Amino acid sequence: MIKIAGICGSLRPNSANHRLLHAAWKQGAPESELNLIDWSMIKIFDDQSAPSSDLLEIAAQISSSDALLISSPEYNWSIPGGLKNLLDWLSVLPQNPILNKPTLIMGASSGRLGTARMQPHLRSVLTHFKADLVSHPEVAISNTSEVFDPSGDLIDPEIENLLKQAMAELIKLVPAS
Repeated sequence: MIKIAGICGSLRPNSANHRLLHAAWKQGAPESELNLIDWSMIKIFDDQSAPSSDLLEIAAQISSSDALLISSPEYNWSIPGGLKNLLDWLSVLPQNPILNKPTLIMGASSGRLGTARMQPHLRSVLTHFKADLVSHPEVAISNTSEVFDPSGDLIDPEIENLLKQAMAELIKLVPAS
């Protein structure tokens, strides 16, 4: 069974990006195991401090997964500060948990552009980590109130197909066991 680590760039439990993580998994890899990583306890980055046990646990969860699925909102045209903080902490660990990790970037926003401006920034950071990034299709969901119903279920068939395609590309990157 393929193990996927999921990171949501929003800490809001019912955010569109949490919904998108679940929808991508459900549409594209329901036979896999999705482990949503809680990073809410990670302190502000300080390269003079030792990594916390919480951070080491997150790194272990990512390392032990077969693939990484990241869904993030766009804040001020870029990566949310909390998500960038997590990535900064992961960057100083002796063992890079994202090295060669099959990774899919996604994002959802209520605005018209979705997360089109955030994703190149996140892609750049993950390229530094040498993640094995899905290049196409890009998943940047806009107008989320029209894509998810009030209970959080995906209701747009075009987005369902996009997620199936993107997840198929992610699964292709996972080495056969």
